[in-house]
Amino acid sequence: MGNVNDNGSKKPPIEVRLMQPEDAPGVVELYKAVYGNEYPIKTVYDPEGIARQQEDGDMYRIIARSGDKVVGQTAIYRSTPSNPDLYEEGQGIVLPDFRNQGIIERCMGYGHQVVYPGLNVQQLWGEAVCNHVFMQKAGASLNCFETGIELDLMPASSYVKEQSSQGRVAALLMFKTYKPLAQTVYLPEAYQESLPYLYSVYDFGHQFISAPSSDPGQATRGHEEIYEGAGVARFALLETGPDLETYLLAHENEALAKGCSVLQVYLNLARPAVGCAVSILRNHQYFLSGFLPRWFGTDGLLMQKIMHEPNLDGIKLYSDRAEKILQMIVADRDSVMK
Repeated sequence: MGNVNDNGSKKPPIEVRLMQPEDAPGVVELYKAVYGNEYPIKTVYDPEGIARQQEDGDMYRIIARSGDKVVGQTAIYRSTPSNPDLYEEGQGIVLPDFRNQGIIERCMGYGHQVVYPGLNVQQLWGEAVCNHVFMQKAGASLNCFETGIELDLMPASSYVKEQSSQGRVAALLMFKTYKPLAQTVYLPEAYQESLPYLYSVYDFGHQFISAPSSDPGQATRGHEEIYEGAGVARFALLETGPDLETYLLAHENEALAKGCSVLQVYLNLARPAVGCAVSILRNHQYFLSGFLPRWFGTDGLLMQKIMHEPNLDGIKLYSDRAEKILQMIVADRDSVMK
């Protein structure tokens, strides 16, 4: 039986395809219908900007249309300054009246099977929100694997319209590899057991070496992203040295002054200095969040610090592996808070 409207009339069939410029206003309306005006990335409300992103290759949207209405989407987009070849997959959205019809799965499948191979994508990653398991299940069906969890990533205000969360929302990190890359990975002492477990589904011939305890003596450098609307600060460290603590505290203070309560640090696991960096971060109550394939071209390590009690009770996970990862993260947070 076909889709039926509330008035009993039959809905037009659902078409899934790559977004065209004329679809951009409908994409804006999709965001407004689901998030109101509270989506933390405000560029989603600019139809001209949406079309320009795709024209420039910065973001590709796979949309579902029913008649003249955009009823759902998924997307991939450049979001990692340290590796512009790494695309994030996310922003899976479906209008309430069209849910439970497999639209997200159809959009993701079309992207993975038809569109993305032609874009020469090497690695995809995504943040599957944990106030439900729909995106997690869709990722698992497309051979994406879990590498970590970002506690309290999304603000509760983004979910007020649908009343789908009573607090901040965590995100499950999921990655899919199109072109494997063997690398040398330095294991910090604190994560000699947890990192090998995380890598157990992603070992393409990597060489694992214990990170040395000595510091290389070079200056710390990186870049920062502060999302005031979401209350999140991200510090991607390209190199770390003996000035890391000074660097960290200065940027922490800036982020806190702007209202951030979730602080994230990205480290390069291909750098021997990662061991010293992890020790310093743990001394300042940063804890394991996961590992990030190809984040710097080589793999990255994500650590985070939460300035409040995270909404653990609100986390819903689909797989046993994700449950195990959450246990590891919570245990590591407890250890650095003592």
